[in-house]
Amino acid sequence: MKSGRWAALGGLIGSAALILAACGGGGGTSANLAPLQKANELVSALPPQVGITDFAPIASGSAYTIYNSQVEYMLWAPVVMVSGKDTIDWADSLAKSITPNANDSQYTVQLNSWNWSNGQPITAQDVAYTANVLIQACTMSKAPYSYGGCGFGGLPPSSAHSVLLSATATGPNTVVFKLNGPSNPTWFELNGLGQIQPMPKSIWGANGNITDTLTMLSKVYNDPTNAAYKVVSGPYLFKNFVNNQYWSFVPNPKYGGHKASINVTLQYETSESSEFAALKTNKINAGYLTPTNYGAAGQLKKGFTQSYSEGFCWYGVMLNSASNALDVGPAFQDTKVRQALQLGVDENAVGKVLDGTLNGKNLWIPTYSAIPLGFPQLTQAVFGVSEIPSQYQFNIAKGKALLESDGYKLNSQGVMQKGNITLSFPMNIDSGSQSAANAALVMQQDWKQEGINVTINPVAFDTLVAVSNQTPGESSKWAMNDTGGWCYEPNFYPTGGGMWGYYNGQDSFNNAAFNKAVNNEYLPGTAAQAQQNMLAYAKATATDLPFLWMPGGYAVNETAPYINGIDAAFNPVQAFTQWNYVTISQ
Repeated sequence: MKSGRWAALGGLIGSAALILAACGGGGGTSANLAPLQKANELVSALPPQVGITDFAPIASGSAYTIYNSQVEYMLWAPVVMVSGKDTIDWADSLAKSITPNANDSQYTVQLNSWNWSNGQPITAQDVAYTANVLIQACTMSKAPYSYGGCGFGGLPPSSAHSVLLSATATGPNTVVFKLNGPSNPTWFELNGLGQIQPMPKSIWGANGNITDTLTMLSKVYNDPTNAAYKVVSGPYLFKNFVNNQYWSFVPNPKYGGHKASINVTLQYETSESSEFAALKTNKINAGYLTPTNYGAAGQLKKGFTQSYSEGFCWYGVMLNSASNALDVGPAFQDTKVRQALQLGVDENAVGKVLDGTLNGKNLWIPTYSAIPLGFPQLTQAVFGVSEIPSQYQFNIAKGKALLESDGYKLNSQGVMQKGNITLSFPMNIDSGSQSAANAALVMQQDWKQEGINVTINPVAFDTLVAVSNQTPGESSKWAMNDTGGWCYEPNFYPTGGGMWGYYNGQDSFNNAAFNKAVNNEYLPGTAAQAQQNMLAYAKATATDLPFLWMPGGYAVNETAPYINGIDAAFNPVQAFTQWNYVTISQ
């Protein structure tokens, strides 16, 4: 999950439009760019006020977003590429085969004979060294660099499931991964090996000192012009950028998987209106619509293709129950307070302004648990059910009565208060999304009727990410973050342990029943048993409310008629577009 994955590789998402742009249906713009001229040039818009801030093979914990993930996979081939069907995509995986031992505690990986972009072979030493750097980034006291995926896929910390202890090169193309106990093979192959994107040891770890490698990562993760980025393994090479304007990439002819044929530019957007203006003037050729400009879609050039997309994600508002969280953290530890807040969320009303209706189609998807909607067959295959019904249907009167039964009373300002706790706090939202602002107003007005006073605080997307990822010193500065959502990447085989590991110090995430469900989902067993454990975890999210559930929605893509294959190239499980499968016939 971004950006923890909140804005999560495991993903932080501010709105359906943000998912689209991050996932790759969008196109970018800059006032300084002329209309497109080159036949092999695709320019894709990022969500408003969202930039690319991490290019490293080991993703930074402070910039752990699906937008950065898109770029990291363009540059760095993973040991296991996960397909849109939640299976291994062998064609774009560095691994050629994976063989577990008798009790599934050790995995031997044979590598394809792929090369770095400089023509040198990608070796087992490169893979093993990267895996051991990941382990140290998650276990080292005061590590120079934090990795955002710690707790996922066997990477420490993980008390509920087997932990990856080491990776050893036993031959030029053979790596042995050793865990401290048996694991579910699908879980480790997808979630563990799926998040290892090897770096060339000769560049990032020439002296073999992991601390030095982590220090180097801390200095250059957001510096793609550094010489270290000249040698990569993914389908693309970094070309150039102007910060908060654009980031450009060209095909890597040495890539061992499906080779790219087009140049890609990801472009910064100042607002939803500027993105739409760029679509109209041909300064971008792949973009998106939001509810603010649905009515103007007819102004686009003839032949633009409109389509819908959705990531394998869920949506929610994050609560900070740390004791120092703006004087309301203890309230969020109270199950009845969380229930009252959820009862005050009118998902249909919020969805109408957040995602809207287009061509007679309601684009919002009510979400009531950590089970993604929008992919019934995939969800059924992973969880055994296609949805979990709402446990807390919108009911303001019931929510207010619940607070009163919990000892809260309206004070002289009309706000619920119990002792020295007053239910008055700010909600951070993405300042770049007008749709998110409109949705926040709906929630604010409904919560006010329950006696909950929520002020809306627009902040830059990168700030939302840093705050939600529990950057040290930030826990006392926020109470509620409308971060949008969480995609199950790199938690591709959906589990909850890593997700909640980010918030171990917050009591609302440590309910005994919920923890039991999270722990059980990791137990080794048959595929059917694993599915039942995951379903128990998902049901616990619906009842215990570790987040306030919010509607998700379909993104509306607009692409020029000469761009081919963008829909098929969108990978909902990865939550981005695999640009190396997109072609241009202009």
